[in-house]
Amino acid sequence: MTQLVNSADSHVVEPLDLWVQRLPPALKDRAPRIEEIDGVWRFVVEGMPPRRMGMPSDGDGEREEPSSSSGFRPGGSDPDLRAKDLDEDGVWGEVLYPTIALFGFMIPDPELRWASARAYNDWLAETFAAASRRFAGAAMIPVQEIDEAVAEIERVSALGLRSIMLPMQAPADLPYNLDRYDPVWAAAQAHGMPVSFHVGTGSSPWTERGPGGAVINYVEVGLGAQRTLGYLAASGVLERFPELHVVMVECGAGWLAWLLERMDEAFEEHASWVKPKLAAPPSFYVRRQGHVTFGNDAAGVVNRGFTGIEPLLWASDYPHPEGTWPHTQETLRRIFDGVDPDERRLVTYETTARLYGLQASGD
Repeated sequence: MTQLVNSADSHVVEPLDLWVQRLPPALKDRAPRIEEIDGVWRFVVEGMPPRRMGMPSDGDGEREEPSSSSGFRPGGSDPDLRAKDLDEDGVWGEVLYPTIALFGFMIPDPELRWASARAYNDWLAETFAAASRRFAGAAMIPVQEIDEAVAEIERVSALGLRSIMLPMQAPADLPYNLDRYDPVWAAAQAHGMPVSFHVGTGSSPWTERGPGGAVINYVEVGLGAQRTLGYLAASGVLERFPELHVVMVECGAGWLAWLLERMDEAFEEHASWVKPKLAAPPSFYVRRQGHVTFGNDAAGVVNRGFTGIEPLLWASDYPHPEGTWPHTQETLRRIFDGVDPDERRLVTYETTARLYGLQASGD
């Protein structure tokens, strides 16, 4: 019998004209959109280099405008079709993140940045959150303007979204250890909304374009999760907000044991230099309130005796091609081979269910 699981990191696929359709009239001409540039379809965002969307052909050499699905499964944008795919793969619920809108934190102009984020949040709530309790949407919350961020947290909570997503890379010169962010942490805690940081957000995910770039960039993009979790634990954010949960998304889990050990070593061996003086070592707060998502990698499962079970959240990354669909059950059998069934259920279902309200019927 297949045991149902929850995915702590899955993605929607936004319509390519979402922002053209939803932004206020005064901003429509500046909306993120697709354009054909030098014979190639690109996604154009103000203040950023155009992003290639490919150059589809109908077989006769005629270029076609990219479809709204952008090559992903239709379930990326259709909740009914998505539910069928999940049922076939033994997945009950999902935490939903953007695909295209991941760029949104980097829009330079505040008015356009906030309008774009709100348009995405509205679409996510209307299309998925309203469709089924199986979908826990994560709202995009830019952090440059704290008052606006708090107001948007209040707004999306009322819309039925169950988590907020902040950029993994904090704005320049405004790292996450500053108390300027305390109103954001307080609002998320008050509404019981986990705060997620998805890799590749807040800065360009391409740091190297030379030899080895594809592998180097894949490694580099995950390093932001280590940095951000370290900032939140060592600076006292998690201690000051004990009900706040933070999730590092799509970064794997094998590094977590090293980070905990490294932080505690500094906390204890260099205590005279450490500020603030936390009541417990940094690892205590991560084990209590921090989480990391992983899909295919087994290293985090192997290290669970050191990190604890609670920080580990399994994720399918549906419908992205590097995800586990439609081989989720096969993947889980491999990475949890020999693991106690109760521990496996915590990682693949129960912790995510508790954090995001993703309990299946009958649980």
